[in-house]
Amino acid sequence: MSDVGAGDESLNAALFAALAGASNAFISCLDSERRVVFLNRTLSRDLSNILGRRTEEFIAPAHRDSMIETVNAALQTNTPQVLDYDAVLSGGDKRLLRTRLVPFVGPRGKTYVLQITEDLTEHQRLVAELQESVRLRALIVENLPDSVMLLDREHRYVWVNRPVAGYTVEQMLGQPYHRFVPPQQYQATKPAIDAAFENDDEASLETLIDDGATTRYLLTRVVPTHSAEMDNVLLLVSDMTEQRVMETALRAAEERFHRVQRLESVGQLAGGVAHDFNNLLQVIDGNLHFARENLRLGESADDELAQALRATERAAELTAHLLAVGRRQRVSPQRADIDELVSANLRMLRRVIPENIQLEYNSPKGECWVEVDQQQFDQVMINLCVNARDAMPSGGRLTIDVTLEPPQTVALRISDTGPGIPEENLLRIFEPFFTTKGAGSGLGLSVVEGIIAAHGGTIVAESSPGAGASFIVRLPRSESGTVVDAGHRAPQVGGQECVLIAEDEGMVRDQLVRALTRAGYEVLATDNGRRAVEMFREHSEHVDLVLLDVIMPEMDGWQAYRKIEEIRPGTRVLFSTGYASTLLPKDVASKGALVLNKPYNPRVLLQRVREVLDTGPSSSRVSHGPI
Repeated sequence: MSDVGAGDESLNAALFAALAGASNAFISCLDSERRVVFLNRTLSRDLSNILGRRTEEFIAPAHRDSMIETVNAALQTNTPQVLDYDAVLSGGDKRLLRTRLVPFVGPRGKTYVLQITEDLTEHQRLVAELQESVRLRALIVENLPDSVMLLDREHRYVWVNRPVAGYTVEQMLGQPYHRFVPPQQYQATKPAIDAAFENDDEASLETLIDDGATTRYLLTRVVPTHSAEMDNVLLLVSDMTEQRVMETALRAAEERFHRVQRLESVGQLAGGVAHDFNNLLQVIDGNLHFARENLRLGESADDELAQALRATERAAELTAHLLAVGRRQRVSPQRADIDELVSANLRMLRRVIPENIQLEYNSPKGECWVEVDQQQFDQVMINLCVNARDAMPSGGRLTIDVTLEPPQTVALRISDTGPGIPEENLLRIFEPFFTTKGAGSGLGLSVVEGIIAAHGGTIVAESSPGAGASFIVRLPRSESGTVVDAGHRAPQVGGQECVLIAEDEGMVRDQLVRALTRAGYEVLATDNGRRAVEMFREHSEHVDLVLLDVIMPEMDGWQAYRKIEEIRPGTRVLFSTGYASTLLPKDVASKGALVLNKPYNPRVLLQRVREVLDTGPSSSRVSHGPI
């Protein structure tokens, strides 16, 4: 090149200028005196102030000697040189620069140095960030509570974040995985590792490790990491032992807490029952006392006996409520269209809902069949609607909605526009004897919840202050069909057949014998199921009906019935029980048995006995006496 600084128009000069202009680097050309004879761009100065001056003049004093030595070394040795140094711009910005010095021979044999300067500041920052990121990731992985490892297709360690006790990481690398883990763990994880390699399947499995001295719970996550650069499976093993121990302790604490709550509820329930029953016993005892005095004086005792009978009826209602609360009330479900059930209740409800309350019913779209005990369903409807009425003494709107919910649920929603239920009461609203009305037993919603639960359904309450309240009853949907009404015929009472009684309560047994004997029946009586089977075996050809209490010592009523069936299949049977005992199968009705719920009066007893004798063992109705 001839006189590079003057911009010779030769092809070489033009080509050099074009290349230098296209480069992002700072390119200059120095002569043998280190003077700048060409420069494509600068960081902060004008080109005219640089050309012809020595390159070290534009470098901080701390780096000038290094620049002079490096340029001179390139000129003297005719070999490229590299120098890194810091530069501070006029605005105070600090930059890291790298200069490459390449000597070459120019026109007329003169030696020049091509100076190529790059700004490495951003590169240095990115490298530093990458190094810090790698360092932090390595620090995190190495200090994880989990064991992290990479395995190859032969299940050998490729990388591991920490050694196993007694070994170093170097000793583990390249060795098979099963050498360093319990046999139970390897046997559990090997199929998952193979599946990760073959099918890219991820897995998460928990393994119980019991070596006789300690028990550990290990959670292993298996993650495939196939790519162009690697063909491995990543294992992350977490020791869940402490967590499982804490979970077990928490469950035990929760169970203790719930046990205390149940005891408190039982105490509250017992107190409420004792209070109500004592009142009823007071009425019964007092009236019977007065009745006996009247009879001694030759006076009528009809009023006193009537009062005592009414008290016993109220006691029966209370026990029915308690059985519902305790999920012990036996139900006799029949298939019915819920729209028809609700509509039938509405006709009665309109008489008890005042005119200042608008009663609105939104029927379902199409048929909604459920299997319910109609009498108990009516009780649910009445309780919920009366509660809604009481919440709106100044008037409002009571809305009843029936809808279908997926997959097979019928929802009955009863809503009011009253003041709503406070949150603290909403949490306790289904508790027995909890009431905010100041009157009543406080069993209404507990009874409703028990009835719904006995039907395999649920009930929830929703409310917010000032926005009313809603009670949502959800029942299993039944297949549509035709309800067969067997009719209600009034059977005659009394007869001459033989009835075998098994009842362990002496006073109840005496009442049964007295009622049946007065009605003309021949009676055999015993106090337990085992003796009932023996008596039946002795008189099997003579006995027409067995009346069995469900819960008895030595052998319960259902066990006795099965023994009697073996002796004479098709024997007519009537079960008597004080609550829905689990000793009787749910499908007892389909086996031709009737169930008589205690308490019952002699008239109902004689009707049920007559009904069983007249319909025989093929009957599929379950009878419920008045409660």
